[in-house]
Amino acid sequence: MTELSIVPAGAGAGKTHHIQETLTQWVRDGKVRPEKILAVTFTEAAAGELRQRIRGALIADSNLAAALAVERAYVSTIHGLGRRLLIEHAFASGSSPQQRLIAEDEQDLLIRRSIEENPALSELSRNLAALGYQGSFSSDETAEDSFRKKLLGVIALLRTLGPRGSDPAMANFVETSIRTGYGAPIGKPETLAAALKKAVDSLLQAFPRSLADEAVSAAAKTAFRENFRALKQAQQLLASSGKDWRLWQKLRGLRLSMRGSPTPDGYDDLATAVMLAADNLVSHPGPLEDAVSHARALVEGAQSAMTDYETRKRELGVIDFSDMVTNAAQILDEKPAVLGAIMEEVDCVIVDEFQDTNPIQFTFLWALARKAKRALIVGDTKQAIMGFQGADPRLTVALTQQFETSPLDRNWRSDPRIMDFVNALGPCLFGEDYTALAAQNASGHDTALEVIELASKRGARSGGKPQHFIADRLLS
Repeated sequence: MTELSIVPAGAGAGKTHHIQETLTQWVRDGKVRPEKILAVTFTEAAAGELRQRIRGALIADSNLAAALAVERAYVSTIHGLGRRLLIEHAFASGSSPQQRLIAEDEQDLLIRRSIEENPALSELSRNLAALGYQGSFSSDETAEDSFRKKLLGVIALLRTLGPRGSDPAMANFVETSIRTGYGAPIGKPETLAAALKKAVDSLLQAFPRSLADEAVSAAAKTAFRENFRALKQAQQLLASSGKDWRLWQKLRGLRLSMRGSPTPDGYDDLATAVMLAADNLVSHPGPLEDAVSHARALVEGAQSAMTDYETRKRELGVIDFSDMVTNAAQILDEKPAVLGAIMEEVDCVIVDEFQDTNPIQFTFLWALARKAKRALIVGDTKQAIMGFQGADPRLTVALTQQFETSPLDRNWRSDPRIMDFVNALGPCLFGEDYTALAAQNASGHDTALEVIELASKRGARSGGKPQHFIADRLLS
């Protein structure tokens, strides 16, 4: 039975100190041998600091032998741990201990080749404009570049799910999620299009020229010019039964009469009729079906490219950065003997920043933690910052809901006045999940909190950007 301790630790609560003290006490009590510590962090710097702290605490105890033994412990990043396990248990898992780790540019080349040689994706890429992909004049990015970036993002996200990312049912799951979020469509496409066409035709028949020439302000001139262009495009498109949801969206926000820029009699009523007809876009069946079709093509295409990519890696005898965790997690799941052998070499499992795990990382670490004699898991969902890499703090939330927790309740970093503010705001943001932190420092003499009110007009000196205002204030 695992002696499990889950410790939510807010910013400045002393989580690293808590890990150090807990490990040191376990060593003192003879519960843990220092060479059999397995500790995981998410950066090399954090891993090095943790190792140094443990070693320093043992030296302070005059336990030099234990301090030296820490060097043989598993204290590393999650990817470093995965790589070590793949090498140490390569033969048991039927793989080579000398698999080469490919560089990012090699990985990118292999994935891009898998994409380019995929028939389904090639077909999809022939109609990028209809799917909303556009080029950018400012960055020289083409529609193809935008599509490839989106596809690479889908592949990266699916890979964080481990084996589930390749499940054929994933496309069905994505479709269900889209339909649930969209809600039930209302009306028939042809009826909604006819209503919009009638409203647009009526407006252009009454006002066949742009109101830009009659507008007073520059903003009004620009708005009326863009509105007229969108109306003419929509008239032509609707006459040929075409569809452009971006254009429909533009028609939902036409400019009406405003102080200083009045419109001719009757214009506002006709423009309002166009906007009301265009507002049906939010429940139009067409965008939903296009979104579902696009999402399914992306997921299925990404899965196909992933399969080809994995084949290419096997043929070359290489692994990439993500494989360090994915393959290690697969070994632990499929080879109970390997997991058992690892647990014989480990007295405890420590995981820091647990809130930043993605699904496959969670699976890997939890497989180890739940089998260890004792485990210490530290994290804080309010500090989750790795969502862009597929991290899902809901995994940690589910863990804290299932098991008893021991939150740290003191803050060793901030001024008490700041903590008073944070503790008052915390329950408003996080409800009962917020743990108040008692400040341990004395109040300083400088201003603890300051409100910076940004200028409402763009100044020549600041460029009107918030970061410039803040920088000016900090440097003044």
